[in-house]
Order: sequence, then C-alpha cells, then structure tokens
Amino acid sequence: MPEADIIFEKITDNYNLKLAKFEENSDVLFQQICDDLSDDERTNFIKIKNNKRKVEWLGTRILLKNILGKYLKIHYDNKGNPYINNKKYISITHSGNYIGMIISNNEAVGIDTEFISDRILKTAHKFIPEKILQNINEENTLEKIYIHWCSKETLYKIKGGGGYDFKKDFILEPFQLKEKGEIISFIIKNQTNRYNLSYQFINQGNKKLLIVWYG
Repeated sequence: MPEADIIFEKITDNYNLKLAKFEENSDVLFQQICDDLSDDERTNFIKIKNNKRKVEWLGTRILLKNILGKYLKIHYDNKGNPYINNKKYISITHSGNYIGMIISNNEAVGIDTEFISDRILKTAHKFIPEKILQNINEENTLEKIYIHWCSKETLYKIKGGGGYDFKKDFILEPFQLKEKGEIISFIIKNQTNRYNLSYQFINQGNKKLLIVWYG
C-alpha cells in the first residue's frame, strides 16, 4: 500500500475522509503508485511540468488508494469536477503539500482546506457581504473569514459547475468560533438547500490549517 502521512481522518457510515501531508518529491511518489497507473494516466502525468503540480497529482492518487484499499482511476467531467466509477462521490482539496479527500457512496460531498494567513483580508469583501464582514470582530478575525471562504468553497464543490455568486448564493448562519464544530449553510440559487458543514482547525508547527467538509 502506498504511504501517506495522514494527519486527520474521519470515517462514518456515509463517508471516508482523510487529510495527508506529502513531503516526498515527485520521483519518490511516482514509484509508490506507478504500477497502478494506466497508460493514459502515465501519459498525462508526463505532460505535467510543474513539480508542485506533479506532487499534487501523485499524492491525490496515493491518498485515493489509501482510502479505498485499492486503486481506481480518477476522471474529470467537462466542468473539471472529479469522479470515480462504481457510483462513488469524491471531492479533493490541495493546500501546499497537504491533500484532502472525501469519498461517499451515498451523496455528493465537498471538502476544502486552507492555511490561515492574513492575505485573505484583501479579498474577503468579494465573498462575504459587507454587513456580515463589518460584524466580524477583531478577535479571531482571520479564522472566521476562513470559515466563510472554506465553507463556500465546499458548497461550490458539492454542487459542481459554475454560475454561483459566493457572496449572494452561499449563505452561512451566524456561528460561534470553536476549534471544531458545525456550520449551518444554505445555497439559495433557484431554490434553497440547507447543508450542515463540519469544520476543524489543525495545528501544524507554527501554522494553523482549517478543514471544512460535507458528507
């Protein structure tokens, strides 16, 4: 079985979620998964020039095999959404050399992860309504903003495809910030759908990572 440094996992009757860290270079990772790859997958991999993208591509497939206990090919639809055969739902996220994945047999899933950074302050107004942004107090401001961002990214991945306004179509109910918890959220485009998202902050050295998922 290919190696994956699992730093967080959640397994329920509905889904299997794992978040892994990959520090090896692409040559090492390729040796771990190469025997499972089809000829066209090998061809697609060879076309990747960026080393970071190579690590993401290989790490994703190593993590997939780790979760399933066997290898299945990842396909992408015409909107760029990943899927695998045998009626399984899948969602993938990358942040630095961390890769997260959630797989379900029952329903569409979503996952997003990000490292907390003050860079998000420059773009928060693009995905959080002004009134809500003004009410986010100075204490734990970054963490609260990232919950909005990762939650909306997760909602976007659940639905798949484009045409959504992150500020207007994805709505979060007010929440109290904790190290882990649940976010009640809604997609209100065309019709209103409610989703109970889960989140957790994970300390990694001197950095903090947020993971949000639905399954």
